[in-house]
Amino acid sequence: MDYTPLRISTVKPLKSLTFDLYIFFKDQYLCYVKKGEQLTEDKYTKLKVQKIAKFFITESDELSYQKFLDSLLSETLKNTQISIDDKVHMVEGAASSAIERMQTNPGSESAYYMTETAAKSLRQIIKSNPEALKKIFGKKVEKNEELIKHSLNVCALAVKLAEILHCTEQELDDLGTAALIHDIAITQMNKDDIQLFYKPRKLLSSDDKRVYYLHTKDAKTLLQEKPYVNKTILELVANHEEVLSGQGPNKKKKLTKLEEILSMVNNYDKRTITNKTTPMQTLKDMMIDEMGNYSLDLLNEFKKVLHSEGLLE
Repeated sequence: MDYTPLRISTVKPLKSLTFDLYIFFKDQYLCYVKKGEQLTEDKYTKLKVQKIAKFFITESDELSYQKFLDSLLSETLKNTQISIDDKVHMVEGAASSAIERMQTNPGSESAYYMTETAAKSLRQIIKSNPEALKKIFGKKVEKNEELIKHSLNVCALAVKLAEILHCTEQELDDLGTAALIHDIAITQMNKDDIQLFYKPRKLLSSDDKRVYYLHTKDAKTLLQEKPYVNKTILELVANHEEVLSGQGPNKKKKLTKLEEILSMVNNYDKRTITNKTTPMQTLKDMMIDEMGNYSLDLLNEFKKVLHSEGLLE
């Protein structure tokens, strides 16, 4: 039997489950709560104390879980009694689960749909809560979670910038989904090549770049035959490393507005991870290093967003 991981924060206690819920304990999957039953507060607290971060469901229950999560996200975001911290935690959990599922099974339609829902929820919480973006960026994670956290950061910041630039609802949806899945092919690389993600760009050799940039083509290959992935999202994923100087892997010199936004935000967040610089220093470096790679107007708009959202403090 195949099991699908999901973040513990996406299942709330005292809500009847429409699927069997498992934990992985002592090298085996154990049914923790049965379909039709509720996860008690005591059981939920116990797992958090034990630092169990993931539940599991069987593949046959994926659709039931997706409907459950859609309903829970909607209820959570509308509920004024729930704190912004809890809302951010829930949405981050949903997005992280979606990214992880796309990494392990990029051909899964339900995983893709979950990514779309998570991207919309991230947009909604950022739009309606001024503190949300800062809370998302303020989270520290273990190294094995950095790739997922990077995709979350890029999604949150890219849609915020695109919203200020008056992009349409459809453009915002496409950008958000593409941002969450833009790096799904990195986990398909061999272990040594994955480490190139953590290496500062200025230290990458020509061969390093050639190998690392394969993840853009591989991601397009993974997604291009899927009828539920639209052309805009496919191109965004394929071109997220492109720059206006034509020095990206596909040598494109003309980028759509969404492609330029995604590339720039991806560049910014990856620099903060790999160069280990402060957000302010990262921005200063980009304003010098990336002149000619992104339009000055876009760089300046990006700078304004970082300032206004308190992300440079």
